[in-house]
Amino acid sequence: MSSIAVGGDHAALLGLQYLPRAAAELVLLGDLTGRYAAGSYSRLGSDKQSVLPRADRQGESEHGHRITAAIACHVARAGGTLDQLTHLLMHPDHEGGHHARTISLRSGHGRAHDYVSRVWASASAAVGTTVAVEARPHALEDLAAVRDRIETTPWRGERGRTALRVLRAHLNFAERAGGRQHSASERQTAEEAGVSRQALRNAYESVLKPHGWLHRLRVGQGCEGSLWYLTTGHQEPGDRSLSRFHTTQCPPTGNLRSGLPLRPARR
Repeated sequence: MSSIAVGGDHAALLGLQYLPRAAAELVLLGDLTGRYAAGSYSRLGSDKQSVLPRADRQGESEHGHRITAAIACHVARAGGTLDQLTHLLMHPDHEGGHHARTISLRSGHGRAHDYVSRVWASASAAVGTTVAVEARPHALEDLAAVRDRIETTPWRGERGRTALRVLRAHLNFAERAGGRQHSASERQTAEEAGVSRQALRNAYESVLKPHGWLHRLRVGQGCEGSLWYLTTGHQEPGDRSLSRFHTTQCPPTGNLRSGLPLRPARR
């Protein structure tokens, strides 16, 4: 994995030498390609069909947050710390930290530090549930292991069989994307799985998300699909305890969370 080097004690303090080249360039130069801008400057209308423009400041804030979250994930994967992330973002010569510095300028250093801390906590949690894949052959081997895990897991009842079809659809999307992280809209997934959208939602809410098979990293907007991460589950989908829990799909609240935590239903 190549990295970008900067000189002397300055690099040691900021940790840039520990980052992949693309990550270091994101810190130093910002989002030059517009990779993190998709969906930032538009929103879904009340009719859930039309796409409306956002106010410039709101769009810039969303774009800046995505860049900040991406940098936080890179620092977390490299084994960095919150202090190193803060140094990277607050350095005046680092374009990637513009959003955090703007918050500091408008709302004070304390508010900016709280914001960076929340992003760091979410990034650390997200990175902790992912597997680092360094090359496409490794990615394909990793996905083959995921497929084996899926196919050898018992999927009991109609609900389990529907969840299996949905999970296979997500696996197909992941293989096309070249790794566990992939984009997919509700419509695309329902068509790929051959199920209705309501059946798809039921599979997400009752089986796949609570049992740890899928994590939604970002909610899709307009024509942009949601960003998903495929995992290998932590409970059998036919477990009887499933009926005692429920979950709700919610958009992330300003960071990388994919929804509310599970909680026991009232007895």
